[in-house]
Amino acid sequence: MKLQPLNIFSKTSDRTSVIKKNIIGSFLIKGLGLFVSLALVPLTINLLNQEKYGVWMTIFSIVSWFNLMDIGIGNGFRNKFAEAVALNDKILAKEYVQTLYSSMLIVTAIFFLIFSVTSIFLNWKVILNLPSDFDENMNLVVWVVFMLFCLQLYTKNISIIFLSLQKTTFSNLLIFLGNLLALIFIYILKIANLNSLLSIAVAFMLAPIVIFVIISIYSFSGNLKIYKPKLFTIPQKELVKNLMGLGLKFFVIQAGAIFMYGMGNIIVTQLFSPSDVTPYSVAFRLFSSAQVVFSIIITPFWSAFTEANTKKDMTWIRKSIRNLILIWLIFSFGIIVLWVLSPYIFKVWTPDVVVSTSLALQFCIFIIINTGLSIFIYYLSGTGKISILFMCTIAQCIIYIPLSIFLARTLNIGLDGVILSTNILLFVTLFFIALQTKKIVSEKAYGIWNK
Repeated sequence: MKLQPLNIFSKTSDRTSVIKKNIIGSFLIKGLGLFVSLALVPLTINLLNQEKYGVWMTIFSIVSWFNLMDIGIGNGFRNKFAEAVALNDKILAKEYVQTLYSSMLIVTAIFFLIFSVTSIFLNWKVILNLPSDFDENMNLVVWVVFMLFCLQLYTKNISIIFLSLQKTTFSNLLIFLGNLLALIFIYILKIANLNSLLSIAVAFMLAPIVIFVIISIYSFSGNLKIYKPKLFTIPQKELVKNLMGLGLKFFVIQAGAIFMYGMGNIIVTQLFSPSDVTPYSVAFRLFSSAQVVFSIIITPFWSAFTEANTKKDMTWIRKSIRNLILIWLIFSFGIIVLWVLSPYIFKVWTPDVVVSTSLALQFCIFIIINTGLSIFIYYLSGTGKISILFMCTIAQCIIYIPLSIFLARTLNIGLDGVILSTNILLFVTLFFIALQTKKIVSEKAYGIWNK
């Protein structure tokens, strides 16, 4: 693809104007959110200790896996709802909102009951590789975290609606407010000297729920009143089928991403120790925080690509992808600069945590690959052509753990080997889906490349 002058900020279309407003608004909100997110790390580490912080991050990673509990319904809804709105079919759009809420209520209730029964037979101290005299009731901690996570998964439907309506700024605002409230809760815990994992878990998990509930009540009483769902109705079979058609593939892709990103902490815990999760997690947090800048730009494009594809506006799609690639190249240079500065940042930010330069380099590479990947994932997801991504995700899940163990233990690369395995697999995926995107936008995609 030949790069064209950067013009996503021009007023060439209503779609571009909406994206421009979302980007400007999100920069302010996510900038504040980044500050809050980074402030949470040293505050939480000081409230706990390196071992308990490592345990908390591992628990949080495990519970995050259960984001896949929506079985892809959220992403399927995002496409179908955006299509209904683009076609100005308000009745169908409202029915999709009702289907989303009713389906998610059923799904979260079922999974919570299953987990509650199953957790009775699990020993989380063994799973987390903790000493037998560890001073916390880990089964209770994990159960409370999962209960609050289920509530969070249901109440965050309002955020999915905002994303579908190309109101990315509002979606980002909810995340920021949730993190800010969590920071306030953690600070109160510090003042009260409540430094247990249970109190930290409740503070982190409850904060977003409070925000989602308040904003949902406000929105469905105001601008989103035409889409206001009933508390519960039996989901329409045909609409569920429409959401699940793409939803099952989204489910596998989402599960694969959560598995790879979340499993890193588990592998580090099992191959090394819970304390080693802390430098791994701190390095990840720094570089993934920088990714916020790129996500501000890319996030509005999913639903915009859906709308453009529905209206067959291939010219806009081609220009947008070209400009996003140029932005990614500039962003990648900034990430390299961040890596050069990272030793000084770690000394100021988390002085008690030692992060090696080589580990930081692997996370630098991870963010560069991952942000490039997101351009093509957002386009393909927005248009529903995710078969190649689906197959790559399955291959990643099969190879990831043995490759991580081989690099970390057999080749004795250590912590670096765990994230290196992720980088290798993501790079291969990047190659295939970039090739697919090129074929589609050039209108030369056939067979599996166009599905």
